[in-house]
This record gives sequence, C-alpha cells and structure tokens, in this order.
Amino acid sequence: MTDTITIDGGKSQLRMLLSTPAGRQLGVGPGFVYRPDEDGVTRIVDSIRGAADTISLPTQVAGVLAGLTGIPGDHAERRRLALAITRLLGGPTAIVEDSVLAHAGALAGAGVVLCAGTGTTVLAVDADGNYARLDGWGPYLGDRGSAFAIGLAGMRAATASYDQVGPRTTLADRLVAALGGSDLAALQRYYRDPAMIPRTAAFALDVLDAAAQADPVASRICATAATDLADAAEAATNRLRLSGAERRVSYSGRLLAPGNALYQALSAELDARGLPLVSPRAEPLEGGPTLLRGTGPYARLLADQNPGGDA
Repeated sequence: MTDTITIDGGKSQLRMLLSTPAGRQLGVGPGFVYRPDEDGVTRIVDSIRGAADTISLPTQVAGVLAGLTGIPGDHAERRRLALAITRLLGGPTAIVEDSVLAHAGALAGAGVVLCAGTGTTVLAVDADGNYARLDGWGPYLGDRGSAFAIGLAGMRAATASYDQVGPRTTLADRLVAALGGSDLAALQRYYRDPAMIPRTAAFALDVLDAAAQADPVASRICATAATDLADAAEAATNRLRLSGAERRVSYSGRLLAPGNALYQALSAELDARGLPLVSPRAEPLEGGPTLLRGTGPYARLLADQNPGGDA
C-alpha cells in the first residue's frame, strides 16, 4: 500500500496522518461534539476538512482509515459519512470506533486495550478476530474509571470537605479555583457551560496531582477508578477466554501516564488478577496503517463496522 491517511477524531481535536513512501505529514483540526440541532456527518466532515487544509494532500490515496469518537450508529449515516470522506480525501474509506484504532496502535494483535479519556471504552480482541467491547455508555450510564468519573468524584469530595460533612482534602481549594469561586454565580457558570462534561473531566488532573502529593481522599478516588478499569479488563478477558500471551492489557489516552497514581493503582490491580499491564506499542494514529494493511486480527471488526464499505 502506498499513500494512506489515518484520522483520529475526538471531542478535543482531530488529527490526520498522511503516510507516503516519501515521508509523513501530520495535520490537526478542530474536534467535534454532536448537537441535537445539526447534522453530525457534516460536523465530522468539516473537522476533517480543517485538518486536511493544514497538510499537502495527494490527489488520490490508496485508503483512508477514520477512527472516530461517537461514529454514527445508523449504518446508512455511517455509509454517507464514508462516501463524503472518500470524496474529500480521494480514497476508499473505512470508519471504525476510536477504540479500534487505539487497539491496533497499542497492541497490533490480541489483548485488551483500555481507552480511558473523558469517557471509557474497553476493547478485547483474540487471535482469531473475536472481540468484546465494554462500557462506552457515556458519563451518566457508565464511563467507569474515566476522567469524567474521577473529576466528578473529586468535585463531590471537594464540596463535602468544603461543607465539613466529609474528610478534609486539598481538592476543596482546587475546586474553588477551577470554578472561579464558590458563590452562586460561579455555580451557575459551571452548570450552564455547554462544555460542562469536559470541564468536569479536566478536574481529574487536579485529583491526580493531589494524589501525587499524598492527599488521602484523592488517592482513594484514583484507587476506585483503577479497580473499575481492572474489573472491565478482567471481564473482557473472561468473555473471550483469553489465555497465554493474549492476557495482556494496554491503554490509550493521556489519563494513564506511567508513574501517576492511577497507573500505579491499576498496575497493582491487574497484577493481582494475573493480567500484565504493558506499554502501548504506538499511539492510535499508528494503528491506521495496521488496519489498512490487514495486519493482525481486525478483519471482523472492520467488516462489522463497515457493512457494504469500500475498504
């Protein structure tokens, strides 16, 4: 395969990797969030166009692999999106959930990948291409162990400390700083903010930092999140009956960074269950060429997520 394009699109930004025999180019565009009153396909294509405008595209490419957060659930809409991307970028397009791209980047083979960012998705794949997907339920129904879950738990612990009905924690002062105050006006700004979910998820960084400074409340929140992630990894492993070298767990996203409190707690939880935590082989963007080449056990995933597709 010669010229290929990989797209990694999420809520905060969209990145595009053009791989050619002559080299590679990286383009960056705005992220996308679905809104009730607009066409989600149009929003995604606009984000892709924004990234494409930052690099020099060839007139035609051998294939495009788009790993997207919140891909259209309706197959007809997904097909319409694939055709729109094909017209825009000049090559047959396959669309997958971002967790598939992350899995191919992190492992390029059998195992479990924890995609822990604002939300949580867990994807397990065995050597024969069977797969299991857990969570991805969103902030109100799931996303256990996510940045949103950690941030919300930290905010609730902070308000309990502030009101003196819970253990004292440095998160109380951090929350007041994050909200810009503790008065009614600050609360109204928070609750009326269209970006309330990512803003809540961002507080996870405060929780991780407080845990690094030995705040016991923040440390317990990280331990709980690690248990939730380990539970999901174990459930996915058991569902596919992974064995031997397949019983490995990797991760994607900036929430799990080697050395931070969440990573350390998760590593200990997984080790106790006989599931080694391994560093990702590469970032999600690097999973695109793996998927387009047909390397690894991803054929069934690609077919299931692209019924009637070109790629």
